[in-house]
Amino acid sequence: MKACVPSEALKGQMASLPDAPGVYVFKDQQGETIYIGKAVSLRNRVRSYWSGTSWRERPKLAVMMPRVESLETILTNSEKEALLLEATLIRKHMPRYNVALKDDKRYPWLAITYDEPFPRLIMIRDPFKFRRGNPAAKIFGPYVEAGMMWETVKVLRKVFPLRQRAKPLFKDRPCMNYHIGLCLAPCQKLVTEAQYTEMVRQMEMFLSGRQTEVLSAMRKAMEAQAEALQFEEAARLRDSLLALQSVVEKQQVFFQDQTVNQDIIAEAHTEKHIMICLMRIRQGKLINSEAFDLVLADRTRFDEAFVSFCRQYYAQCEDISIPREVLLQHALEDGPALGEMLSQRSDRQVKVLVPSRGAKLKLIEMAQKNASLALEKHIKDEADLDASALGLLTRLKDELKLDRLPRRIECFDISNIQGTDNVASLVVFENGQCRKSDYRHFKIQSQEGQANDFASMKEVVSRRYRRLLSEGKKLPDLIIIDGGKGQLNAALEALAELPVSGLPVLGLAKKQEEIWLPGSLEPVLLSRRSEALHLLQRVRDEAHRFAVTFHRKLRARRSLKSDFDGLPGVGESRRKKLMLHFGSFESLKKATEDELAATEGISRALASKIWACLQERHQAD
Repeated sequence: MKACVPSEALKGQMASLPDAPGVYVFKDQQGETIYIGKAVSLRNRVRSYWSGTSWRERPKLAVMMPRVESLETILTNSEKEALLLEATLIRKHMPRYNVALKDDKRYPWLAITYDEPFPRLIMIRDPFKFRRGNPAAKIFGPYVEAGMMWETVKVLRKVFPLRQRAKPLFKDRPCMNYHIGLCLAPCQKLVTEAQYTEMVRQMEMFLSGRQTEVLSAMRKAMEAQAEALQFEEAARLRDSLLALQSVVEKQQVFFQDQTVNQDIIAEAHTEKHIMICLMRIRQGKLINSEAFDLVLADRTRFDEAFVSFCRQYYAQCEDISIPREVLLQHALEDGPALGEMLSQRSDRQVKVLVPSRGAKLKLIEMAQKNASLALEKHIKDEADLDASALGLLTRLKDELKLDRLPRRIECFDISNIQGTDNVASLVVFENGQCRKSDYRHFKIQSQEGQANDFASMKEVVSRRYRRLLSEGKKLPDLIIIDGGKGQLNAALEALAELPVSGLPVLGLAKKQEEIWLPGSLEPVLLSRRSEALHLLQRVRDEAHRFAVTFHRKLRARRSLKSDFDGLPGVGESRRKKLMLHFGSFESLKKATEDELAATEGISRALASKIWACLQERHQAD
């Protein structure tokens, strides 16, 4: 396979590359990041991409390299730092030709919020975003089986009743969680900080895999309470112990040696997918086994995807979740650097091994078997879905006499009440299923008022497809407009002003479920039993739901405005303090500067400004 020749600009950039570790970023003609990699030697690694040998070993390069127009490099002190930086940049930019853990937001994570005086256990979806605002938090996961995670959380909240509300519901009394035993009411100082801290510590130990230590400590505490004749407390500890044991008993015992802490990673793949199984053994027990599905796009090889998964997973893994050994089905080129990075983060030696015989090889084989079963199930489910969706979309194509199969459908809806908070929604369906990651909201910029629904529709359709064209993204196979002939014509006007042709568009009027096609004098009426009509209705109803939800959110935000808004230096926090101090805005208006300054968080200078503003309002009234 013959490699392409780099441009003169690229040759100049490569000539100045240092023989040092770092991260390289390939960009296309539009300046978009298309690939990110790390190297021990930037000079040697980047130059290798333009050699025929690399192209034979990695077929993906034949697709990717002709698009590379420029490159950027970031130097690091070591390969270990380059590995971490590479994973961070991939997570941030999501380049097209990197195998990225794109679906990590689907999976829930658990976090203990150590950034608060009394930490909570909460569920999060994006650990990177959460970490930026909560640097001291401990994060556990991801949990592919969300149902099992919630079962564990339910038990943990009964055994370790941490507070669940971010802010107290009442100022002078505990909320219902306290009365039903799901909170110890630290907001009312009904538990000491030392007791609460110990409870949080035990929960963290349990979630990080040290269940045996937690059960042992709880058993000793129960026996101590019984010897002290504190039978009520001993009974409570007994019930907690039994509840936690019910969770632990579901975990399979692999080793009698309770010091064994391992991660086992193996894969199974087809040409289009790779299923990676990650099994976690902590204190000799299998605490969970999870399967991650990655798409092999653009001729990506399975071994490249396997390496990328290991790098990115451990780059974002919490320090307390790092095991003593990582057993891999395939060797990593940067295995020593990965082990060094994990050792430094966990403050103990972490081995990255590729077993070739013995008990550890059997663990790899077991993980591979689990990956194969998960892949088979995924292929079967996908085949069943594809067959069903294909039949449904074919019927829709035939009944509406469309030129192509409507695999990607986009639907627009306008929402307002008496001309206020005019918004629009866009929902996307692919192969008959909603694709929520592609949903979009729009605030109408040029029109206000119900009489301008047609103009609003024209604006939104124009904005949507101007952007898709400018970004070079794929256009839909079918556009649905929620409304009748008027809304359809408005959308057609917008499309006529754009360099597009042949886009199928229809209007769906709700009253009689009339389908209006461009240029038709009469609507198309499908049978009320038609599955094709049911699909159109489902798409239209989803667009309406999405638009109404956004509209209500804006309306609620606007209706929450109060007389406190506009007072200088008064935000949400100070507004609450003023309300608690004075009880009402009427009392606040009658307050003196001294009384304002006596409020918590209000300085003398700020009190003077607030008092002056209140006087101006009084005179204006």
